Amino acid sequence: MAYDELLAAKIRQSLAGRNDVEEIPMFGGLTFMVAGNMCCGVNRNDLIIRLDPGTAVEDLHSPQVRAWDFMKRPMRGIFAITAADCTTQKTIDQWVELTLSYTLSLAPKGRRTVKIPRRHVR
Repeated sequence: MAYDELLAAKIRQSLAGRNDVEEIPMFGGLTFMVAGNMCCGVNRNDLIIRLDPGTAVEDLHSPQVRAWDFMKRPMRGIFAITAADCTTQKTIDQWVELTLSYTLSLAPKGRRTVKIPRRHVR
């Protein structure tokens, strides 16, 4: 699944200057990890943000925001902002700052490594 490369570039600009950002392909899009925690991302044309799980759509006061329903089931604290609300760098900076504030409140995680089982050779 393709994602909006221009939106990804704008997110990179919002996170510029940080040395704890890692980009990982995830959910058919691109996820930006900060200090080992999922912060935000791009899925198709939407900006995906992560906030406190107790946050409701109504708390964000924008008609362009919806609960992100990946796999047809809303994920608590994960929201999608439509492309209509992601047209300017200033707006994206505001959304990224909001999600970054939450992400930095979490305990940092180290880089994940995937263990690949060894095959037994006979």
